[in-house]
Amino acid sequence: MELPRSRRSAHSPLGRKSDSAHTHTPVADEKGSRLPVLLSSVLLLALGGTLLYTTSFSLNCGDQLEQSLSPSFESDSSAPTIRKVLDGGVLPTSHVLDELKLSDADNTLGGLLADLSEFDSNSCASRAQHLQRKTKFKPSQELVQRLRRYEAQHRKCASRAKDFGQPKSGSRVHDSEAPEEECRYVVWIAYSGLGNRLMTLVSAFLYALLTNRILLVDRSSDMSKLFCEPIPRTSWLVPSEITVEFVQGLNESSPQRFRHGSSTAGDNSSTAEFSYVHLTHTSDSGDEMFFCDSGQQQLDTKPWLFIKSNSYTVPGLFFITQFRADLSVLFPDKEAVFHLLGRYLFHPSDAVWGWITRFHKSYLAHHDQQVGIQIRTFDDSPLPYFLEQIQECVEQHELLPKVVKNVDSIRRSEELQLQNLQASEKDITVLVTSLHPYYYENLRDVYLSGPTEGGESVSVHQPSHEGWQKTNTFGHDLKAWADIYLLSLSDVLLTSGWSTFGYSAQALAGVSPWILPRSTDGQVPNPVCVKARSMEPCFHRPPLLKCKIPEGANPATILPYVQPCEDVKWGIKLITTPPTQVRDHL
Repeated sequence: MELPRSRRSAHSPLGRKSDSAHTHTPVADEKGSRLPVLLSSVLLLALGGTLLYTTSFSLNCGDQLEQSLSPSFESDSSAPTIRKVLDGGVLPTSHVLDELKLSDADNTLGGLLADLSEFDSNSCASRAQHLQRKTKFKPSQELVQRLRRYEAQHRKCASRAKDFGQPKSGSRVHDSEAPEEECRYVVWIAYSGLGNRLMTLVSAFLYALLTNRILLVDRSSDMSKLFCEPIPRTSWLVPSEITVEFVQGLNESSPQRFRHGSSTAGDNSSTAEFSYVHLTHTSDSGDEMFFCDSGQQQLDTKPWLFIKSNSYTVPGLFFITQFRADLSVLFPDKEAVFHLLGRYLFHPSDAVWGWITRFHKSYLAHHDQQVGIQIRTFDDSPLPYFLEQIQECVEQHELLPKVVKNVDSIRRSEELQLQNLQASEKDITVLVTSLHPYYYENLRDVYLSGPTEGGESVSVHQPSHEGWQKTNTFGHDLKAWADIYLLSLSDVLLTSGWSTFGYSAQALAGVSPWILPRSTDGQVPNPVCVKARSMEPCFHRPPLLKCKIPEGANPATILPYVQPCEDVKWGIKLITTPPTQVRDHL
């Protein structure tokens, strides 16, 4: 259970008192009315305290969010007016918005998003209330225009997707419609944990943009419960006519598997309606032909592609000749691909948004700096050496203030803190995400054990601790998505190597993190942490690209903006290079 902060907001988590609480009511007999008024005040204070305690307790324990806590909505002509229901208390939107760290007065994020008027005003609270960090990465005009064209195409073609598998008939094409052949699709198949799903969705969406297809999302993984619809006046979900059983049944044994087993095997006829593309950790050299020009020429003949992946394949798309110039125009800052597309696609559903805003308002809203520490060890139990690794990294690189241990120094530091309280104390909030409470509890105790050398106030918080990963369980995925979003509000990030959860948070934040390398011998590695060259995720299993480069050559030597990952030595990631250095050899 999390220890509540000692310095609390002046406002209750249930919002400010209503004006009616301060309204003076005239009384005829002051003496006769004083006792009832006093008793009423005591009862109101007790009730308010009970509600405050109940809300704080449920946040700290990480109890599963109940449907009754989901926000309800009202709207007026100017903007959505959202009212949150918390344990029977009502929190007006204006009270939430007073506390939020808005990323921009422009709700479109510089044109990245469609205007709010394009959406149902009551459909998605998080779209109207951006709680994201300000970012230096702005969408290019070309990307903005491409997204608007994509939205129009999606609206046109999504309704036709239900005809998948039906015989082609000219009678189905109405005079007022464009020929059906213009509608082409890529279906994203849900696979692996939430971090992997976010990365593969960005990869699939970018591929759809580059190939003039629309993206449809597998219904099997509670996506509609976790995320708002990103495309105005339509849906990105696979139509119910294409069953979950069919989509999830596609695998490496499917006869429609693209280039199954070799570069020539499999169902490659141009008459086949779809191909299944297998880009997971079990892919072979035949599957990797996806990243070759000849493979793309073959796939271009298929109106439908179904893609299953657990990798961030975006760096691989830059090796495909027909895409490279387009990618450079869309993303002048190569390291901003996930950052921009992720902010376009991923808006927390109202259930998730309620969890995020309640925790943020209670624990994270008032600070000068937020430091996020994302911990993933891939072990069933906490690792003491990993805690030591975190502490050494934080101290070596001064990511957090040092705690005073000497008695005399403590006295002087406390005097300094007293002075700072009267002046302008720096307030640092540390957000820890982990499946276990062990790391949070130890870090919290460090900052409770004594004052900091500079007199800063440091509070440590952890939203949830599930114990183990429960993939495709809604309650678990809700908390995971909330944790990723809350981490993405951090000014400084420390993430675990190999973790797709951390990759997603850093990319949404627009922050290049400090990375904690995985230990190979159960000891603290040297170095304890390294600074990432960019915020982009790592492509853990890049293709050998025999069609592009000599066998055994490093793909990072071919394109200067594709470089080795800091945490996975054979992986590749995108970085932004100065224009004078951008010279590829393909």
